Amino acid sequence: MSAVSKSQRKRRKLLKEQSEAKLRIKELQDAAGMPRGKSAIISVEQDDGEELPAWRKRKAVMGVLLLPVCLLASVIFMELLFNAAVDKAFWKSEGFWFFAFGSVFWLSLGWVNLQPAVAYVFAHEMTHVITARLSGGEVHGMHVEESGGYVETDASNTLVTLSPYMVPFYTVVVFALYGFFCLFVDMHRPVTIPLIVWSMEFKWIWIFYWLVGLTWCFHITFTLQVLRTEQSDLLLNGEFFSMMLIFLANIALLGALFISASPTLGWQDVWEDARNIVITLWGWMKGMAT
Repeated sequence: MSAVSKSQRKRRKLLKEQSEAKLRIKELQDAAGMPRGKSAIISVEQDDGEELPAWRKRKAVMGVLLLPVCLLASVIFMELLFNAAVDKAFWKSEGFWFFAFGSVFWLSLGWVNLQPAVAYVFAHEMTHVITARLSGGEVHGMHVEESGGYVETDASNTLVTLSPYMVPFYTVVVFALYGFFCLFVDMHRPVTIPLIVWSMEFKWIWIFYWLVGLTWCFHITFTLQVLRTEQSDLLLNGEFFSMMLIFLANIALLGALFISASPTLGWQDVWEDARNIVITLWGWMKGMAT
């Protein structure tokens, strides 16, 4: 067989695989009740029928139980922001400014239509793959394209289905790279960069803060966009329970980033705020009962 015919056969095979993948996505969209042509992330964990109604009811109850936890987390986060605003030290920190620069840079890309959806689809499906493997499952197939993607695996649980909405894939990658480079470079040590007529101080940690801001904002913007569509991942776990868990995970992550970058706030402040709020609510409830 000639080289030309091999190339032609390879091209025909690739086109066939792409066509089958697009057809698969349309079938999955129809199965999830989604309108065709709408950008959506489709993920298939296993195809063994619907969940038992009893388990769906349990997840609905779990969602109701998570609601006060989400409210408590929101109040604590707002109090931390208020304390940081009063203290003013956080707003002057390098971490805040470079995190903000990274976030604004990502948002500015939206104005010029340079926010590649395929990058999010890849991160979304790769998170499914990683959590499926961590759950002891096998991955049988994965497809990624700009309009959507899917993963076929025999592992189906809450972690596998909801992890892409809770875990910022690229932010985790940035932290992994930071840990690696810290083995060889002092990221916080100022480095003097000579220019033509002057010099400038530079710290490698600035790039880390900037990338964290960019990748976290990337995760949040696409997650909000995706959650506006009907997602099979959420349907599998119950939409209310899923939304509560996704909200709690993301505000916990944002709070952790906030505390890590703050020079004055720590985890002790979180504990004290939570304890004071619970004590206040308990006293108010006792007063109402009497």
